[in-house]
Amino acid sequence: MKKTFAILLILTLFLVSCTAPSKKPIQMQSKTSSIFDTANIENIKITVDDCNVRSGKGTNFPVVAKLKKGDIVDVIGKFGNWYVVKLPNNKVGCVASDNAKPVVVENEEKQVKEVYRLTDEEQRMVTLINNERIKRNLKPLQVDKELTRVARIKSQDMEKNDYFSHYSPTYGSPFDMMKSFGIKFLAAGENIAANRSIENAHNSFMNSKGHRDNILNPNFTHIGVGIEKSSKYGNLITEMFISKPK
Repeated sequence: MKKTFAILLILTLFLVSCTAPSKKPIQMQSKTSSIFDTANIENIKITVDDCNVRSGKGTNFPVVAKLKKGDIVDVIGKFGNWYVVKLPNNKVGCVASDNAKPVVVENEEKQVKEVYRLTDEEQRMVTLINNERIKRNLKPLQVDKELTRVARIKSQDMEKNDYFSHYSPTYGSPFDMMKSFGIKFLAAGENIAANRSIENAHNSFMNSKGHRDNILNPNFTHIGVGIEKSSKYGNLITEMFISKPK
């Protein structure tokens, strides 16, 4: 028997909105999780000489980077006493709130956020998905930059913490994670894969009913794809689908 070189692990999880028996359907809208504080904190300044950046929100997680006193980093969110920060190399880590102070933005006008451009591989996956939808007379999904950011963070989290699951030890379920990052949806789904080939991962999704249902769901309107390189699998792929409230 030939030895298999590519390992594909795929799971699917799907959450739909509920309606109550009434004249008009009740739309279920998500709210920002109470453990995630966006407030007006966009940056933090490190206040200790040697600050550990950990892979999760706790001292039991390994140190993945170091920051120096005076360093300023972008804040993605806040979980309890831990800031989730974006590092200069675009990786994500957690900093204890005792080691930093917020840089408060007094101007209430929102600054224009950086547009998350898709990598070539992420764009290829989106194209494969939308081609499947177009062939079946379904509307192509629109790429959502914030959902793309969350999908990338999920793939990075799986690589850093060496797991393959819809449930993250850092962020919880994909739906809790979306809500924590301020993503609003009426319905949502997630596909994850570990494969050295983007095309092979997509073909495996299409050969699995649960994953195919997410890709071809006519109610979904937007998508975010995040791909992280993995020494073990080649690529860790996260596809997040949502139906946006109107």
